[in-house]
Amino acid sequence: MGLPYAPDDDHAADRFVNLALRNRDPEVWEELVSDAYVEQTERVLLGMLDRIAADRAHRRAERDAARARLSAGETSRAEYDREVADEGDRARKTAHFEALVREQHRLVAARVRRLRGEDVRDELMSLVVALGTAIDAHRTAVVAGGGEPRGADRALWERLSALDVPVASGRTSLEALVKDHTAAQDDHGRVLAGMLLDLAGDGSSVARADLLDVWKRTVAPTLTSQEKAEFAAKGKGSLVTDKLRKTLGVLERRGLVNRTDQSLELLDRPGLVELAAGRA
Repeated sequence: MGLPYAPDDDHAADRFVNLALRNRDPEVWEELVSDAYVEQTERVLLGMLDRIAADRAHRRAERDAARARLSAGETSRAEYDREVADEGDRARKTAHFEALVREQHRLVAARVRRLRGEDVRDELMSLVVALGTAIDAHRTAVVAGGGEPRGADRALWERLSALDVPVASGRTSLEALVKDHTAAQDDHGRVLAGMLLDLAGDGSSVARADLLDVWKRTVAPTLTSQEKAEFAAKGKGSLVTDKLRKTLGVLERRGLVNRTDQSLELLDRPGLVELAAGRA
């Protein structure tokens, strides 16, 4: 069918996408996420989200000003209540539209990542980090065991510092990347261990649903909007739950917990105490 504007005409695209969000025509969206238009469509959706955020901040300032006028006796309670009711209606409509925009952006961003090859890059980087982590663990085990490393061991370990990899700020050694990755995992491990101990009390297990609720309330505020958006663009669900899944995997490999369908069994309470205290 083709779109009635060029891939560089973002003004026309904004009007068109606005209508498309309401009509939800599958054929139209196939055009909007085609290779020629998908990056523009993402720009437009991100622009909409920026405007929604700015409008929300403006409305918040208006509410504060209205409360101040009421406190100062410059407006009546009835007038203030009408303003609050009108604001509530606008907020509900905006929230509905924002949900539509975010839903489509998640799908569009995933197409953009595939077009740019970013999904392949991320998968390869995950494999590189996993390999580097295994090499680091091997080095730690050999040194801790008191054995004499072989030439092949030393050559393998040297690759950790010799191999550099791309990161957001430029490039860094694989060793530094593994160190940062391990530190982040350790931080989440300490948080999770403390949660499990608190939720279990004197018991030996924790309901997974209870843990998820506490984890979300604790960890979600520590993640930036950009981190969440970038992860959502990968089409892998929630960043918060992904971090819980990976951190639980670390605790399982250490023999501290065991996952069942509905609960988590605490296998090594002293070990969890050590981890929660930052001594593990």
